[in-house]
Amino acid sequence: MVVFLKILDASSFIHGYNPSIEEGIHYATRGIIDEVITKSEVVELSIEYGKLKIREPEPETVEKVRKMAIDITGDTLSKNDIEILALAIDLNGVLYTDDYGLQNVSERFNIKTENIIFEGINGRVVWKLICKGCKKMYDLNYNDDICDVCGSPLNRKIVNRIKSNKQKTNKKRNNKRGKNYKKNKTVNKNNNSNNSNNTNNNLNNNEIKFI
Repeated sequence: MVVFLKILDASSFIHGYNPSIEEGIHYATRGIIDEVITKSEVVELSIEYGKLKIREPEPETVEKVRKMAIDITGDTLSKNDIEILALAIDLNGVLYTDDYGLQNVSERFNIKTENIIFEGINGRVVWKLICKGCKKMYDLNYNDDICDVCGSPLNRKIVNRIKSNKQKTNKKRNNKRGKNYKKNKTVNKNNNSNNSNNTNNNLNNNEIKFI
């Protein structure tokens, strides 16, 4: 029997996900449980039914996630966000979240995500600080909000967007379907032309016989 490991962040509880009535085994960190105190009844029932387990990630994995968010993607993740993604990596489970930042960093680690009520993120994004005046670019961990060149304020912006593998696959599939459609359309057109010619030939033969 296949057992599905589902890792739940705070947004999954907040948006109505109830582990006690869902398939699979669910995991969350203590930080996430403390964050969703208003859903304590759902949490306690899920733990009682054996459908929700509390577990902490490995410190090394937490550090990997933290560095990825700060140095590579530029996503702003809370301590709980970092720890729940690290747990998903440790367990190689599916992360249930509506948080776009978490979804973005998860893709870097090839961790599958499932959204609860919002549409999932479309590919990877990279955030940077951009000077409003001279357009100089800074990493998000830059320790000031003023440009060191011209003194203008810095704004947080997406500087790169990369399509996910799922999007690329869908695009290839759609392109292939389009080519097959054109090919089938051409074949059907040729068949219709041949059928028309055969019909004309039959008519001509009938006319000759009649005469």
